[in-house]
Amino acid sequence: MSTQPCKGTPSADGTICAVNHDPGVSEQQIQHLAEQAARERAALIDYLGNDVGPITVIVRDKGNARHKPPATIFIPSRQIAKRYAITAHEITHFLTQGWASLVLKEGLAVYVQFHLGEQQGWPNYRRSVHAAARHWIENDATAIRSPTDAEAALQGRRKGQRQKLLATYSVSGSWVMWLLEKKFSGDIQRFLTTLYRSGDYRVALNERDTDLYVQWRAYLNSR
Repeated sequence: MSTQPCKGTPSADGTICAVNHDPGVSEQQIQHLAEQAARERAALIDYLGNDVGPITVIVRDKGNARHKPPATIFIPSRQIAKRYAITAHEITHFLTQGWASLVLKEGLAVYVQFHLGEQQGWPNYRRSVHAAARHWIENDATAIRSPTDAEAALQGRRKGQRQKLLATYSVSGSWVMWLLEKKFSGDIQRFLTTLYRSGDYRVALNERDTDLYVQWRAYLNSR
């Protein structure tokens, strides 16, 4: 796979190199993380129809899960201890470059983590994505009611707003899940080519985004 030697723990297939910077995380846990990420990577390549090559997973005892192009993801060790490591979420970002909005970008990653990730974590944890969105929409403290609210929150995100970000990511994930399953009939490639990279709901679905918001909310309320 990679021409560079892994300076950490490689997965059996050589597609993942896990580098641990937290002495509190065991080698067994790191090996498990590497194998999990390798399996998810393979499933995501098959589902999304794209590849990014070998990926490095860096584990530290601080920060949040994030990705850094071209192919490095960071996983905080607290997620490993609690089995909340959202490696599929971060790998998705590498395989779906060219998003039109942050709601579509993060929403797709949340959706993919829920369906193809081996562990569940941010933002829905033990809830379904739709249940998490409904919970936060009904929470007056976050004021995230629609994909428009979520987009604004993602554009102006600040530290110290955990509940608002949970609401934002949950709404984004629910929105993309509903679009993919109800409007695109599960056709991920049509979603990626007609909406994800354009953001043009009228062209992709022949409907206004505001009308789609109403339908999505009605769907959530009916569950």
